[in-house]
Amino acid sequence: MSSEDCLGWAARDASGHLSPYKFNRRAVGDDDVHVKITHCGVCYADIVWTRNRFGDSKYPVVPGHEIAGIVSKVGSNVKRFNVGDHVGVGTYVNSCRDCEYCDDGLEHQCSQGAVFTFNGVDSDGTITKGGYSNFIVVHERYCFKIPKSYPLASAAPLLCAGITVYSPMIRHKMNEQPGKSLGVIGLGGLGHMAVKFGKAFGLNVTVFSTSISKKDEALNLLGADNFVISSDEDQMKALTKTLDFIIDTASGDHPFDPYMALLKTLGILVVVGAANEIKFSPVSLFFGLKTISGSSVGGTKDIQGMIDLCAEKKIYPKIEVIPIEYANEAIERKIMMNSEGGNEDCLGWAARDASGVLSPYKFSRKAVGNDDVYVKITHCGICYADVVSTRNSFGATNYPVVPGHEIAGIVTKVGSNVQRFNVGDHVGVGTYVNSCRDCQNCNAGLEIQCGKGRVFTYDSVDSDGTITKGGYSTFIVVHHRYCFMIPKSYPLASAAPLLCAGITVYSPMIRHNMNQPGKSLGVIGLGGLGHMAVKFGKAFGLDVTVFSTSISKKDEALNLLGADNFVVSSDQEQMSALAESLDFIIDTASGNHPFDPYMFLLKTCGVLVLVGAPSEIKLSPGSLIGGMRSISGSAAGGTKDTQEMIDLCAEKEIYPNIEVIPIEYANEAFERIINKDVKYRFVIDIENSLK
Repeated sequence: MSSEDCLGWAARDASGHLSPYKFNRRAVGDDDVHVKITHCGVCYADIVWTRNRFGDSKYPVVPGHEIAGIVSKVGSNVKRFNVGDHVGVGTYVNSCRDCEYCDDGLEHQCSQGAVFTFNGVDSDGTITKGGYSNFIVVHERYCFKIPKSYPLASAAPLLCAGITVYSPMIRHKMNEQPGKSLGVIGLGGLGHMAVKFGKAFGLNVTVFSTSISKKDEALNLLGADNFVISSDEDQMKALTKTLDFIIDTASGDHPFDPYMALLKTLGILVVVGAANEIKFSPVSLFFGLKTISGSSVGGTKDIQGMIDLCAEKKIYPKIEVIPIEYANEAIERKIMMNSEGGNEDCLGWAARDASGVLSPYKFSRKAVGNDDVYVKITHCGICYADVVSTRNSFGATNYPVVPGHEIAGIVTKVGSNVQRFNVGDHVGVGTYVNSCRDCQNCNAGLEIQCGKGRVFTYDSVDSDGTITKGGYSTFIVVHHRYCFMIPKSYPLASAAPLLCAGITVYSPMIRHNMNQPGKSLGVIGLGGLGHMAVKFGKAFGLDVTVFSTSISKKDEALNLLGADNFVVSSDQEQMSALAESLDFIIDTASGNHPFDPYMFLLKTCGVLVLVGAPSEIKLSPGSLIGGMRSISGSAAGGTKDTQEMIDLCAEKEIYPNIEVIPIEYANEAFERIINKDVKYRFVIDIENSLK
């Protein structure tokens, strides 16, 4: 018997757009069942692989692994099924059928690898095609009998969403202990089935969600006993040590320790969602003898048992039946449901290791909280800190790292408590995105110096335990306190570098009263920070002298940036001629250099502010004592200074000198920064290049 033409819908590329597609299914073998597909559930995995989010999609991709239908042919060796039977096919269609796991009915854990229903490589080398098609041919072992009294449309979601939560519940004996307590994190396709099974097993069920809009569904539609907003610390603390089990269905990154604290002694948390990482304190396990376990779908034995239970107990998934022509819109709706009800997928560029090479990376951003602003990023400046962090220069980088802390963009959503910003506003986000908001420094608008430690915009541990990810990405969600209004008359591309390079020099200049017309300022170094120090100095009416080791910078300093003087710092005569002539010096140099020669250029009570990052500072005490001079440090600036700086730049038309590049050029830009080949700041055009 020859192969047979099959009509399906497929994605041809990473856009994920589905359209009609004809292909061949294999002929029915002796052990095979030919299933006329009547229904197929839409799973989030369909989105993942049609859009190549793991980089392994084999186009064209025919998705679908929640398949229900009617047997139309059977092979000569098939005994379990007859023509006309109602059957289901789930997430896998082959395994070795000989290893210990297959022998135990755990085929999805096959030691030689289960073959997934779509985008998998089958034993004959062909690429499997899924249930968005009119029939499938599959070995009888991977078919499941559906009682004819159970609707095929309702049966389809059981084959992934249902079994994914049912299997670990059975394995951990949640079905044998009526009266025990179960927490369910997330209320999507998996979460709502966990609630249904929990109630069928006689458990007391609490639903955890980031969205209050889920409350009515959880309690009244699904019959949960309790509902908790997971971001509400008081509600969470009230449940400490009250739960026997937790099923975590959340797909986005989220903290685990707060949930582990809710478990009783010997409690179990089962992860079935797909967070990018699981991070928690060992104490969460040690004290209370608690367990965290993982699970993915289930074996053939559990699947048939689940289908039979659903038919017996009349457990039905909540579904919306759609025609195939609506599939693309359904997928978009599923993505939107994911973003509104919980975390949202974000596209960025990340470094995976100390090579620092950046490449496309998908990850989850938190949902918009009551105090948050959702910013569609249009531009992000490239800072030398991005190079340092991606290459693990300090030995503390948490990979994958998405750099970028000079962020400019447009507000697209705001939380219910946000008063300062509206949708459509132009805003910036700088070097930090959180702080305690309660210490002396935070109360003084110096959040960068938070007494409990500020949270940096990327590669930093946030208050919920997640690792922050920066502005080389399509959007960011941040507490409104750490957003800054950018006048719409000021170009967003120009605004981006202000959020680090600009504020790093502006803040100490204000703090040390350098905005005094007629005073004299020295600027060491003429890179991203140095050129902004020159611009601010001139805006403040100062007489500005630039110091550089390179004579090639002279024309730029004097004619492009408007400095009053230029000195080659290695020329002792030029340096000596300026002895005791400067009121202030801003030192932006990142490399090691002597300090005494510069200190002697300061007048009595003069101040040198260090904003660069040499490996050490070494100078003679006489450089300070003799003229009552000071050397001070500064790092970025607080929220008050940042907003004032942006307003000043808009008013005075102060613009950084930038080179706008697409995201694909970022790695080359890093190399040029290392080679000091940039004038004076690269800015990534996120909006038009990161797709």
